[in-house]
Amino acid sequence: MSALGHFLETAGIATAGISLVRENTELMRPPRALWVPFELGRPFGAPHAPAFQMRVLLSALALLDRTDGPVILEDFPDDAPESDSTASLVCPVNFPKPPNPDESDLLRAVLAETASLAPWHALFMETHGRSIATVSGLDIDAAARYAAAFLESRSNPEPPEGRDQASTLRFAIEDLRNWRLEAITAQPGPKPSSKTLADWFWGETATGALALALHPVLLESTSPRLRQVGKGQLVPRAQQHRLG
Repeated sequence: MSALGHFLETAGIATAGISLVRENTELMRPPRALWVPFELGRPFGAPHAPAFQMRVLLSALALLDRTDGPVILEDFPDDAPESDSTASLVCPVNFPKPPNPDESDLLRAVLAETASLAPWHALFMETHGRSIATVSGLDIDAAARYAAAFLESRSNPEPPEGRDQASTLRFAIEDLRNWRLEAITAQPGPKPSSKTLADWFWGETATGALALALHPVLLESTSPRLRQVGKGQLVPRAQQHRLG
């Protein structure tokens, strides 16, 4: 969207966008952007909150009246309201979170977690017919092994042919997360809120522990792209209290 904004501005059309990843917007430098501290995929905050969503929209449109610049990046001041859903997770599978595991134990825990959730994900596929956990180009176990390789040896594992290392790592974590969320939402009963799902993934799963463990490793990487993934594309803002 930043590139599109630059293109439209050259044609004399003023633009204003909404940013969910501030670091990316700082690099792309669109003419006008409003950064919002919301979950990825929810640029207007929580669903079923029209008054709040209107505030976000009007804040973005207000940037069109600004005369400073040429680059304007404004921060939206408030977090999204809580979802109305109070449903909790009822999955009978229990995932014990090992205290400070070494990396090989952590990888084994992630693979065991995948195996335990596989029946739920099979049910999800029967119902929906497709999964979005495919962007890394790796199958789900290979995605876990690729991500864990950065921890186990502090090495730089080779990505699939034709793909770059940093994007593959970022997408591998996204695939692991999305696969688990697909599986857990295949359960019967009321659907949990997005906050409940996020807290479950980042606070209770071995895969969430793997992603959190990657954060300091990536920040120390010699690769600028890997550092960028660690800084702003790995752990969402609402879950960064779990770091350290």
